[in-house]
Amino acid sequence: MATTNQTGGSQRTKGGRMKATSTRRAQSARTELGLLRTACWLFSERGFHGTGIRDISEAAGVAVSAMYYYASSKDELLEAVSRRVMDALTTASAQTVADVDDPAERLAALMAVHVAFHARNPRAAKVADHEFQALTGAARRDIQRMRDAYEEVWADTLRAGVEAGVFKDRGSVARLAMLQMATGVAQWFRPTGELGIAELCERFADMGLALMGANRDGRPLEARDLRVPEPDTLLERVELAIEPRRKPSGL
Repeated sequence: MATTNQTGGSQRTKGGRMKATSTRRAQSARTELGLLRTACWLFSERGFHGTGIRDISEAAGVAVSAMYYYASSKDELLEAVSRRVMDALTTASAQTVADVDDPAERLAALMAVHVAFHARNPRAAKVADHEFQALTGAARRDIQRMRDAYEEVWADTLRAGVEAGVFKDRGSVARLAMLQMATGVAQWFRPTGELGIAELCERFADMGLALMGANRDGRPLEARDLRVPEPDTLLERVELAIEPRRKPSGL
């Protein structure tokens, strides 16, 4: 936008270029977010191999030629979804257990975060949990390292509990069983169902504690005996921007 000066010429409005650049960046960010949400929806509905790059562009309302500005292939979109899911899940877990030393409270908190994340972001979670295996090469290795690091937090918590005499030693199968059980929430949870997310987190925390034989002075521990994350705080931490909350407009 230009304005006339006193000599009849024109000068650029102060900040005009910066405003234009900011507008373009905001539009670019919205387009990228829309593409990731659309990819999440389609990958979760049709699977990675059943979804084409043109399917994503049409559903998102973005020309295929313009899509290549954001991702050169659907593989890059899958990697981006998987990476964002693992970043969000790892960050939410770290924030929740940052000041928690008690192994039983840490386990209850980790279970609550995992369940809440999968209940609130079911499509993105399903893609990251299952479709990421379609990745190859460095991308696959990077995502696997992120997954391994996340699981190690659980493993450390269980080991600490066993060493403290709070948990029974169930071996690595206990960690795998709890993660698999909680991950399944993305498949069947419905907000209109019998339990809300807060109640669901408490039930799963109880099951995790029971599986590990959690006790204090010989008395079995339940989630109600422990300090657990506030539901509102938990839900705020697990909110994922790329989770599609509605069907893409182009479908």
